[in-house]
Amino acid sequence: MSGIDEYRRLNTRKASILHVGGLRPTGDPFASNFGLRPLGLPDEVWPENGKPLLFVCQMNLTAAPAVPPLLQDIKLITFFAKTGASALKKNNGDGWCLRAYKSLDHLSPITPPEKVRAVKRGFECRWEACDDYPNLDDSERIVPEGFDEEEAGKEGAGVDNVARTKIGGYASTIQSEPWWDYRKHAADPVYCFQINSEEKVGLVWGDGGTLYLARGTAAGHEDEWFLDVQMF
Repeated sequence: MSGIDEYRRLNTRKASILHVGGLRPTGDPFASNFGLRPLGLPDEVWPENGKPLLFVCQMNLTAAPAVPPLLQDIKLITFFAKTGASALKKNNGDGWCLRAYKSLDHLSPITPPEKVRAVKRGFECRWEACDDYPNLDDSERIVPEGFDEEEAGKEGAGVDNVARTKIGGYASTIQSEPWWDYRKHAADPVYCFQINSEEKVGLVWGDGGTLYLARGTAAGHEDEWFLDVQMF
């Protein structure tokens, strides 16, 4: 087995890319989407953090072809945020709001408040499965003994990190590993999905940045969510 084949064997992870548009809209309120209308439970209202947050996206994981182990119990995610990337802090509820539903039962569209900010244009989305690989910042990257990592960076090597909005796979970091990889935290957060800047929607995190979302894995912290944002 060649070095690149061994690298591929050790590091391949399945991911599901969320494509913005590229399909005939169905109008299904349960469809994954950017900036259309989120679902919620009957007692839930539009999240606020000083003022109503921007609805970013809804991910219906029941339609995704590959779901990472950390999200296996989640059926649908909605994500809201302030519009300035610098306002997005580490903990859920501080500049952003992630709601994770373990069932699709009883969900229905939430009515937005008057004059709430919205993305430039909303789109239904479609999922696509892919193989994903770590970049050089990733602490979980496994390098075979004697392997020259420059081989992994060569065109046509087939071990590229997929820098798209996706669940699973590896974080497509821009500056360094996410903060939870080098800073101890009681919840032991672990990356599980990312939201890229999406020009078609008119959604940009700073200078073409990306949001990385992690879930707590320590006992008693499994329903806690954490964020890192990086920009070019």
